[in-house]
Amino acid sequence: MAKKQKLISIILAAVSIIIGIFLRLYIFNKTIVIEPKDMDGKYQFYQLNQYINQKKFPIEGVFLNSPETYDSEDNARIPGGYFYISYIAKYFIGGKTFEGARFVNLITTVLLGAIFLFWVYRRFGLTTFAIMTALMSVNVYFLGAGNSTWNPNITLAFSFLFLPVLYEYIYAESKNKKIICGILLFPILALIAQCHFSNFFSMIPALIIFLITRWKKDTKKNLISLIAGVFISFLTYLPYLIYQIQNNFEGILKILKRKSEVDAMTIIQPPQIYSILLFVTNESGNKYVGGLKDILNHYFGNNSFIYIYIFAFYVLSIALAIFILIYSYKHFFTKKMTTENERETNELKDLMIFYLVYIIASIVFYMHANIGA
Repeated sequence: MAKKQKLISIILAAVSIIIGIFLRLYIFNKTIVIEPKDMDGKYQFYQLNQYINQKKFPIEGVFLNSPETYDSEDNARIPGGYFYISYIAKYFIGGKTFEGARFVNLITTVLLGAIFLFWVYRRFGLTTFAIMTALMSVNVYFLGAGNSTWNPNITLAFSFLFLPVLYEYIYAESKNKKIICGILLFPILALIAQCHFSNFFSMIPALIIFLITRWKKDTKKNLISLIAGVFISFLTYLPYLIYQIQNNFEGILKILKRKSEVDAMTIIQPPQIYSILLFVTNESGNKYVGGLKDILNHYFGNNSFIYIYIFAFYVLSIALAIFILIYSYKHFFTKKMTTENERETNELKDLMIFYLVYIIASIVFYMHANIGA
């Protein structure tokens, strides 16, 4: 790497880290609250205190749909208790306060992001590290994940573990490293799924399909480590399964009832595909849900010029994401996705295949499940 390029990369990375730290501290300080203000947060904090006060071990996650009252147990809940186990741990480490739990969540999320960036540096070099650091430092999803204990945020944070493990499983030259990564793949996804139910119908089937497509290439050779990982994943659900058997599968029946209710209301329910296709860096994607009218009203429905200024960057970020997406697909399907290094070319192609499988699997399985998660 030329000295000038190296210096630019170092400066970009350093400035990005400083901006990232400033934004996190600024956002956290601006949103200090004694207890959750949003409805999901209130339900989750109530359930947290229920587990602590009753000294019960969490075996279920959050509600699939918000109940009418805090103490209602009629609604279906996510199988597996990892979300509340992690929430309880953060709550006690944070001095038994909601703000303390939020701060611990901030630290753990940033730590996972830092581990990911360090891995990017080791695997892809300084330039890629600098670019990824710049993108992540202003990414609203990553900033939000650290600022709230909300259950989908753990899903994003854990993806910073899953992606390196998947990569190392595919390309590790060391047999021991390949075995360890093969064992870790499904347990990581199991914990993610215990935080957000939709992962049962997106990343998990995507990984299974991807491994099947690589059966002769490496899946068959690493079947023992993969099966071991599946078994460990099963163990994380064992308390839930035992409880269901003891209670006539009450929780599972509630999930099936929830599906029946959604089926009766909707014909199809596609996933929020924009969050998969466009990872916008300066605005959250929830504005897409309300359509173009809501998007325009959010930015132009008030008198502040700053919102119009922000809207310009909003449009630019979407345009950039779409351009990169089309550019990548064009080179992939025309077999022009090449680099000067054959190994790097194969890595790019394999990761793009996984991304395509992930998109297709998410649409098909999510719409088939139709549970409204």
